[in-house]
Amino acid sequence: MNISVDRRVNALQIERSVRGIGYRPDIDGLRSVAVLSVVVFHAFPTVLPGGFIGVDIFFVISGFLISTILLEALNRGSFSLLDFYGRRARRIFPALAIVLAAAAAFGWFTLLPDEFKELGKHIAGGAGFVSNLVLWQESGYFDGAAETKPLLHLWSLGIEEQFYIIWPAMLWALFRFHLAKLPIILLVAALSFIVNMVSVHAHPVATFYSPLTRIWELLIGAALAQILIEGRSEHPSFLGAAANRMSASGVTAIVGALLIGAGLARFSPSSAFPGWRALFPSVGAALLLLSAADNWVNEKFLANRPMVWVGLISFPLYLWHWPLLAFARIIEGDTPSLQIRISAVLLAFALATATYLLIEKNIRRKWKSRAVTMTLTYIVCIVGMAGYSIYLYNGAPMREGVALDTKIHEQLEGTTWKYTSNDLCKSKYPANFRYFCTQTRDGSPTMILLGDSYANALVAGLVANPATEGEIILSYGSCDPSASAGDPVIKTQCETQDKIVSDTPSLRYAILETKWPRFDSSGRLIDYFTKVPVNDAAWAPRYRDGLDKRISFLESKGIKVFLFGPKPEIDYEPKYCFARPFKQPVKNCQMSESEVQGQQHELTLVLRDVLAKHSNVTFFDPKLAFCKEGTCSFKTEDGLPMLRDKVHYSQYGSAIVIELFVKQAQREGYFTGR
Repeated sequence: MNISVDRRVNALQIERSVRGIGYRPDIDGLRSVAVLSVVVFHAFPTVLPGGFIGVDIFFVISGFLISTILLEALNRGSFSLLDFYGRRARRIFPALAIVLAAAAAFGWFTLLPDEFKELGKHIAGGAGFVSNLVLWQESGYFDGAAETKPLLHLWSLGIEEQFYIIWPAMLWALFRFHLAKLPIILLVAALSFIVNMVSVHAHPVATFYSPLTRIWELLIGAALAQILIEGRSEHPSFLGAAANRMSASGVTAIVGALLIGAGLARFSPSSAFPGWRALFPSVGAALLLLSAADNWVNEKFLANRPMVWVGLISFPLYLWHWPLLAFARIIEGDTPSLQIRISAVLLAFALATATYLLIEKNIRRKWKSRAVTMTLTYIVCIVGMAGYSIYLYNGAPMREGVALDTKIHEQLEGTTWKYTSNDLCKSKYPANFRYFCTQTRDGSPTMILLGDSYANALVAGLVANPATEGEIILSYGSCDPSASAGDPVIKTQCETQDKIVSDTPSLRYAILETKWPRFDSSGRLIDYFTKVPVNDAAWAPRYRDGLDKRISFLESKGIKVFLFGPKPEIDYEPKYCFARPFKQPVKNCQMSESEVQGQQHELTLVLRDVLAKHSNVTFFDPKLAFCKEGTCSFKTEDGLPMLRDKVHYSQYGSAIVIELFVKQAQREGYFTGR
């Protein structure tokens, strides 16, 4: 057995030393595993909950193949940075330009202005290979659902291309100064992996999108490329010789396949990722790349014709599949039906095949001139600039194909809420505010909004109402009015709000408004819509006591407290209650008043207990603005949306609610102008 393996190792070493790695159909088969994992996960997430690790397999394959090309060119003395980037452009730009242009064209006829504006930004980010940075910057309180971002998947392409901006130059420097290549590659990979491990829990979004926490996966492929090159030399290094033995062993491929299979089966979107879990697809892919092409797994499974074909179209398939699924999700207003998702996947395969056969093959094989490369670069730049123009022009709200009128567009602002923060507030108060810092005009505040984004949403109505526009209104930070949250960041915000109150004797009014919690009959905190308990602790008594204490603190400062109760809640975007091209409204933006009362029953008991202790507190019930004759509607009588997204008042809705609030307050003698 040992003699057989040794002979096989020697034969493999001689073949590779003469021919290099050459084309390996099993690598295209591994690409197929990667792209099919991602496509199945996106289209049918319950079937393959860990399918997202296909991107990590791509990273390792890319690092291996590109580094092999670079290292062999440097060894031959034929390295050209211009040639490298030219080949990258001819590989990436054709399919990318087509998909970006198609997304822009389809969005022009189907998307609402806020959706089209966001798409324009993502087109620009995709063309500039900074999608990961754009998505990282977007993440936060008002970030839209991932399922409605048609170019979300380009984050991985951004990380790859950012890596390849510096990687060729780094390898050139290693050769130029005769530095040990493999130890430095492994050192950089180790540092990136450590940063990934340290930050994956504390900063999960940054860890997911940052190139600094992802390049170790590409460098695993690069390290493998260097090791195999060393193994092909006349006097292979220790690692090179070990790699040759592992390559000849059938166990290597089996272990690699098992690691990838375990990740696909055991991981889910709720798993902290990348972290240590990314080792499964990364090491698994590296072992399959290391394994000889004629090992059973590689030859019989990865290198069979269907797998190789999917691998050949893997790049355009990756680019096409997600926009189709995301556009379907946007138009349907919910998860598309199984039939629609299957159709989207089949269409993605058809478009990927056409892109590969008609465009990619011709450009890679026939049109290799510098003029072609420059033309492709210009096209991508033009598409990117077009996307940025869409963003600058607010999603082209006057497009003929958009069915909704301008007044409705203006209310469906989504993430573009202009009252989040302003320079006046930021210059006067601590800079560590959480999301919100707005003061309506200069001077010492007379009214403060205490809560979160729900409270901040009232600013629009307060500044528009003649009775309250004269108040100097401050909305600072994000703190539950009960100050009962255990999160240390939120606790700090509560303390800062209280300090502002104590240091501002001009304050006369405080409005308490928030995303009010929901409790079950045992007082446990429950999810808004699934009604599943967050934990087993009885949170309602703590919340009641915290709210009581906060109101007592405000009243001790001579401040009049207005408490805004919970409004009705929906779990979908209000824009789906209006027609769009090719689609009538898919939601009706209505619910029965009994449903609303059921949502709020246990919380109502908590608020009733608190108000019984504070007779001077004015309670305002927002349901007055929504509910009439047993039905609660999120559309006004003149057909405008009360909400700008699924939970926050639109400017118009805020004005209506504040108008009702002011009338109630005036009956009690407040805001009368006297």
